[in-house]
Amino acid sequence: MADQFDVVVVGLNVVDILFELPPNAVYGEKHEINRLVVQGGAPAGNAASGLANLGWKTGFLGKKGQNLLSTISVAELKANGVSDRLLIECKDAQPAVAVVAIDPKNGERTVYYSTNNYNYLKESEVSEDVIKESKIILVDGYESEASIKALEYAKKYGKRSVLDIETGDKGLMQRAMSLGTDTILPLTGAKELTGLMEIEDILKELSSWTEGIVIVTDGINGSWGIENGVISHQSAFKVKAVDTTGCGDAFHAGYASALLDNLPLGLRMEFAAYFASRVALQFGGRTNLPTRKFLKNQDLSGLSTKLQSYIGGM
Repeated sequence: MADQFDVVVVGLNVVDILFELPPNAVYGEKHEINRLVVQGGAPAGNAASGLANLGWKTGFLGKKGQNLLSTISVAELKANGVSDRLLIECKDAQPAVAVVAIDPKNGERTVYYSTNNYNYLKESEVSEDVIKESKIILVDGYESEASIKALEYAKKYGKRSVLDIETGDKGLMQRAMSLGTDTILPLTGAKELTGLMEIEDILKELSSWTEGIVIVTDGINGSWGIENGVISHQSAFKVKAVDTTGCGDAFHAGYASALLDNLPLGLRMEFAAYFASRVALQFGGRTNLPTRKFLKNQDLSGLSTKLQSYIGGM
């Protein structure tokens, strides 16, 4: 019997090193920093952690090696409740590394990353049985070969699939979207892929690439979704952001969680936006991911009545 998961996540395995920029930093000089955190990162890893914190049985498909970075990445996944049973042992494998500089004035971050010595998944390393036994899958655009194969299996067995696409080769992204059911991508990536500038034109073009749903996100400006030709907008929840690292990843996690609970598109987008806003209140994308219990104890007055009812019944 294959491992049975609510969600199988396929994507880049990353370790984040986050630090807060000191005030009045001078290039070429030494500076003491007040905040520094080392934790797991990347879109797929953070989304998997968010889903696990919401109580879903989540497996992460990637590679681990025999090195310190692999030890950190595995420990971080397990600490957030993500199963490591799908991680493939490969002696030379090493997670990617992201160094993230956080601006304390507004929580915005600048990311520097390296995939040196990263060992990408092959399509043969994606288990058909594991995908078949899952409820949904979530994939990113970085592990493209494995993501395409996982999407093929998901489509074969009628599974919903959440695509986290930042940017990439247009042909590959079109192929992924043609297989997937729920594509989410940032406005910058959507503009790059389509060559268009207006959100309505972008959504209509992207929706022609898939039979499923397309959502475009734009930070504090919120998100837009298109389903059956109808475009809807979800505002972002305004907070005093400490760090925006992982907010987009949390949006994907919230969306996938709401999908698992069979919520309609509007409520999926609203829950995703709200879940992401909670992550911005902390330093680090996985520092204190919300659980169902945490969300139930929040002031929900700013949410729609239907979403209040949903969260209250978690």
